Amino acid sequence: MKFAKQLSRLGTETAFAVSGAATQWAAKGHKVYPFHLADINILTPESIIEATAKGIRDGYTGYCPGAGIPELRDAIARDVGTKRGIKYTSENVS
Repeated sequence: MKFAKQLSRLGTETAFAVSGAATQWAAKGHKVYPFHLADINILTPESIIEATAKGIRDGYTGYCPGAGIPELRDAIARDVGTKRGIKYTSENVS
């Protein structure tokens, strides 16, 4: 299959290379803060676990509407509008 020339400029994923380099750096005694890949040692807060389980039980297991969840868009508009002193509606949130 022939691909467009632009695809050759995309390069490759570097996160795993950075992770390997960070591991080597840490092995030499340097302090490394592992933000390069997910830190599996961070526990999920109980409130997130409970909210996730509730959402699953309530049937929120598929895709949301393309424009976003209406109630969430309304809440974001209110929050940002309040903080900035501007009247926003869900139409301002995308």
